Amino acid sequence: MFAGTDLTQILLFPVKDSESRKYFFIGCAVALAGFIIPIVPYLLLFGYAAQVAKQVLDGETPRMTAWNDWGRLLQDGARLFGVRMAYALPVLVLAFPMMAAGIAMPIIMDNVNSSDLETVMAIFVLVMLLFGCLITLLSLPLGLVIPAAEMHAVAKNEFAAGFRFREWWGIFRANLGGFILTFVIVYVASMALTIIMQILIATLILACLLPFFIPAITTYVTLVMYAMIAQAYKVGRDKLAETANAPIVS
Repeated sequence: MFAGTDLTQILLFPVKDSESRKYFFIGCAVALAGFIIPIVPYLLLFGYAAQVAKQVLDGETPRMTAWNDWGRLLQDGARLFGVRMAYALPVLVLAFPMMAAGIAMPIIMDNVNSSDLETVMAIFVLVMLLFGCLITLLSLPLGLVIPAAEMHAVAKNEFAAGFRFREWWGIFRANLGGFILTFVIVYVASMALTIIMQILIATLILACLLPFFIPAITTYVTLVMYAMIAQAYKVGRDKLAETANAPIVS
């Protein structure tokens, strides 16, 4: 699935030595700035992750490098973010009615007759469940295929490449197991981190660590996730090339 790659190298590269940790802490500071400045810090972080992905696509071991050429980081991050958001648009469209219903519900409750209260609540719950199920059904397959489209845009250094379905679909199919494994690892890690954050929130003293914990986790997960996606993409690309160049036996 990862062509014999040592996953430990991918999982530990952001903090493997003092030099790496120095650049990792800069990434944490960028993510922390996201609490104050909207969007831009995360585009920079995505841009840095794209640079790490390019290292893997070129057959190199992922490594932390200096945070320079901020304009290039912003451009690469915007490309990556744009591809992800475009494919996630159906989920966002479905999420909008849920948010609107959640905002409108208190107003409706204040103006509805008490005799109709149970009916209104039942309709509200059914609507939320329906849209919740639809979002889940869409999110799972999209979460699996979006990384391939993103990485194709990174590999080709072109936003439009992320939407050339025929080009990246073959790569995705050639290493389906690798993409599934990446999805599972990232999903499980995200769930575990969510539980840890819930524990921190529930503990008054440890909750003070959240402003430091969240940027660090965001930076780490983003870097490792895109390094793994790049490796899955590279293996799929190599397998597809081997198949195309294989001799035809008559």
